[in-house]
Amino acid sequence: MAMVVSVSDLPLSARIGINPDEVGRQQTLIVSVDLTLADHARGATLAESVDYRRIVAEAEMLATGHIGMIEVFARALAERCLALGPVREAIVSVKKPQALPFGLAAVRVTLCAAD
Repeated sequence: MAMVVSVSDLPLSARIGINPDEVGRQQTLIVSVDLTLADHARGATLAESVDYRRIVAEAEMLATGHIGMIEVFARALAERCLALGPVREAIVSVKKPQALPFGLAAVRVTLCAAD
C-alpha cells in the first residue's frame, strides 16, 4: 500500500523566466505536488504524514525569488518536499500558462529520497 499526500492546481504568482520580456515581472504558475509517504508512515498524525500547508508554504517561498526556468522551480520544490517528513518520493508538476500563445508549457519532476 502506498499513501500519497497531494496538493493540486495551486496557482502562484512567480518571478520566473529567462526571456527579456519575462525578467522582472510576475507570471502565473500552476503547481501540483504528490508525495508518496515512506512505507512506515501510517498518516495517523502529522508526524507520520506531511501537512499540506507546509507544501504550499514551500512553493510560495520559492515563488518569491527569481528562477529562470520551471524545470529548476519543480526540482527545487521536489527537493524541499522530500525534507518535509517521511516522504519516499516527490512528484512535482509545474505549468506556465502564459509561456505559449497556444498550448500549455509544463514540466514534471520525480525525485526519490535516495536520489
